[in-house]
Amino acid sequence: MNSVLSSLTWGTWDDAEWAPANTTAMGSAAADSLDRVPQSIAQRSRRRLQKKALRAPKNSQLWFEELLERVESTSFGREKAVYHCNPLKCLHTSRDSPSETATCIPWVNLPDGLHPRNGKLPAQRASNKQQQVDNLVVFLQHMLRPGDEVVEFCAGSGYVALPLAHLYPQCTFVLLDKKEPSLAIAKERIAAAQLTNVKTFCGLIDEYHEHFDVGIALHACGEATDIVMEKCIEERAAYVLAPCCVGKIKSSNLAYPRSATLAAELSRTEYEVLAKAADFGHSSSTAVAQMDTNRRRRRCKTLLESDRNMCAEEAQYDTFMFIMHPPTATPKNDVLVGVPRTISIKQEPAEVARRPFQLACEDMLSTDSLVYKAMFGG
Repeated sequence: MNSVLSSLTWGTWDDAEWAPANTTAMGSAAADSLDRVPQSIAQRSRRRLQKKALRAPKNSQLWFEELLERVESTSFGREKAVYHCNPLKCLHTSRDSPSETATCIPWVNLPDGLHPRNGKLPAQRASNKQQQVDNLVVFLQHMLRPGDEVVEFCAGSGYVALPLAHLYPQCTFVLLDKKEPSLAIAKERIAAAQLTNVKTFCGLIDEYHEHFDVGIALHACGEATDIVMEKCIEERAAYVLAPCCVGKIKSSNLAYPRSATLAAELSRTEYEVLAKAADFGHSSSTAVAQMDTNRRRRRCKTLLESDRNMCAEEAQYDTFMFIMHPPTATPKNDVLVGVPRTISIKQEPAEVARRPFQLACEDMLSTDSLVYKAMFGG
């Protein structure tokens, strides 16, 4: 998805009924704003809950918090909802570590057409996009092999794949998007950079039936990330995904929770409550981003992204989850990485040479302070 993500994305969590119970911590201005919300909004919210057969407490925020606490107390919440250290800024080394300022792409040396600004983005969005791309390439560079077929799903004008195509001429890249105007811009960029190892495909994810080895998606909205992951698992392809919004999956025909592991703990209705809470982005305002309620909502997002990786793990994948550096690169700053252990779900791992993937730092973000530092900076 290449549309604008605001600096503070409240997503679908906008009903008065879901407002924080303790408005004192928010400041008087925010509390006054909540008090002015029309009663009709809360009434419409209750009707929607009733249609879905939901029976939330009067303060529905407490309901998502009860679900969050319940899931975090399970073995899934304790062992699977965890982050690895992002190689772009290792939090287990000193502040003087060169990883703090490292990038993966030599942006200043790229041919014409390959910088995000050549995708017709405003200056600030181009800068953010550059950071986002670095946060995918830092993992892709460790797994690409000569001869690989790499598909960027929901590619827009090819922000991720085109720089990679220049850096890895022995791989073939496919830009898949349903919007022809976006691919038209991509073709202009391909021509300007004189790339010969890039193809385009205009259509839906499900309409692509060619084999590929690695799947990429930067901000594929809602269920699109799950469809991409399904396609990767079907092809036994590695994946590097930066998911987008999760709050509106209730209209999806896919099964949620995605993994059998979390499905044993949560019903679909309960999953949708967490998804609604999780459809939230950070802000440049530290006070807003680190409000207790927003931190808990961010933990909901962590659980749902962990569920996606768990789905792949159940299909014989090694999986990893990271937070982008800097976290302000985008409000949706989780990165999911998966590498198949086998070329078939039924095979034993020893039967096939596994795709290489090794991290410079194998340590986890094992404390809340490290996780929040990665999420919110500081």
